[in-house]
Amino acid sequence: MEEKPNIERKIKKSEVVELLKARGIDNLEVKKFFMDWTLQRERETDKGTPRDRIIFNVERAEVYLAIGDNEEFLNALDDALRQALQHNEADLYNQIIKMY
Repeated sequence: MEEKPNIERKIKKSEVVELLKARGIDNLEVKKFFMDWTLQRERETDKGTPRDRIIFNVERAEVYLAIGDNEEFLNALDDALRQALQHNEADLYNQIIKMY
């Protein structure tokens, strides 16, 4: 019998934010969904450029901001800012600075 390939559905950032707002990060299903999105995006950015990784960290920051987690928002934004500086992404650096 032939096995069907495991095709992973692309999780949208908006879905993550919606669930986090509705049920909170302490809900195990929501936490798993958030981790699945994070791992999915990390796999995507691992194949991409440093710019892709910076954008992912900005997206993470936006998720944390949307749910009111200011500490994690700043941590993710700091990561993105540091990466933008290291990779000479001046336009992204300037955009990130405006988010503070």
